[in-house]
Amino acid sequence: MDMLSSAQNNATRIDPATYQPAYSIRCFNAVDSVSADWPAATPAAPGKINSNASPNYHIFQTTTFLSVWAETYAPVLKAELCLVEVRTPSGLPVLFLPLAIIPRNGIRLLSFTDQGVADYNAPVLFECGIEWTVDQAQNLWRQIKLALPAFDYADFENMPEKLGSLVNPLFLLANLSNGADSHATVLTHDLPEIEKGLIRPKNIRRNIRQLSETEEFSFNVATTDEERQAYSEFMLHEKQQRFIETEVPGFETHPEKLHYFKCATERFHHAGVLHLSALKLNGEIIACMWALTSGPHYYGIMIASNLKNWAKYSPGRMLHYLLITRLKEEGYDCLDLGVGNEDWKLQNCDLTIPLKRMTVCNTTRGRLYATYQTTMARLRATSFWQALRPLKWRIIRTFKR
Repeated sequence: MDMLSSAQNNATRIDPATYQPAYSIRCFNAVDSVSADWPAATPAAPGKINSNASPNYHIFQTTTFLSVWAETYAPVLKAELCLVEVRTPSGLPVLFLPLAIIPRNGIRLLSFTDQGVADYNAPVLFECGIEWTVDQAQNLWRQIKLALPAFDYADFENMPEKLGSLVNPLFLLANLSNGADSHATVLTHDLPEIEKGLIRPKNIRRNIRQLSETEEFSFNVATTDEERQAYSEFMLHEKQQRFIETEVPGFETHPEKLHYFKCATERFHHAGVLHLSALKLNGEIIACMWALTSGPHYYGIMIASNLKNWAKYSPGRMLHYLLITRLKEEGYDCLDLGVGNEDWKLQNCDLTIPLKRMTVCNTTRGRLYATYQTTMARLRATSFWQALRPLKWRIIRTFKR
């Protein structure tokens, strides 16, 4: 057998589980510069919610989300976008990563485009024939690092294990617990089965029935500009009230978050994926949900209720219950309440999506920053810090007033 034939036979025996390819990697600093392969948020065809489902990314990785983030968060954070496209040498897409480098405490921090407005941080994955293992993921990450601008420390939070049936290679490299998981309700079960995962559904139905019989009570999904504006203003106002009541920093401390939701309401509406719903009682909004949709997946991003006047009826729980019924009728397969271990999510969701965190010290400064972060995390967990934190925000708010 000649040398060429031997090489050809060896090539056919390559094990895809151990073969570590060289990738073609490009990094873009603007959303408008990425390739047409990068998905945008798109609505489902009327009556065919499952028809264009793409399970290999979340809506937080779409160019629609990234353009809003770049307009609202990036300027405030002085963030440098690093939108990474990984391809095979022949040009086939492998995965895309929406990252940013943010100056923080004297270092260059590499993170996902998130900062509190993305429930899932992950790549856009493509079917490329690679069997993702730890070795394959390490090989991928080594090559991505070489293509990125200089950074000191990487912190990738809220990473899911899979996107559809595809393994998230960065999840395989996670070295920390995320601190909180995501929670959702599976809508493909029968309604009685779904109700088994809810806390006191009989009480919720009784409240709905009582209000429907004695008051002008309605469940509405925004269809006009006036409704979208009214629902959004209610949600943002009530959310700020909760920030004040729970003595945590709100929109006055993070105006970029307020800017994000105002901009996102318009941008996602025009993309056809905004879902704003509300409960009304005698014409007054008492609860509202700001949500996004992607195929059969419903992302409940922010819910707000008027608890000052209607707490005894649990308006948020009533809205959640009515949403389950409506979304199931319309063909959605998941009502996703996103990341966070709040009691009401744990009590009313039957699906937990485990999330993990990956950190990387890339320089000496990065290692010092990691030590600082560990020290601060231990300090924040002390009873002294927990008692001091609300006092700090009371003083700040009083001073600003």
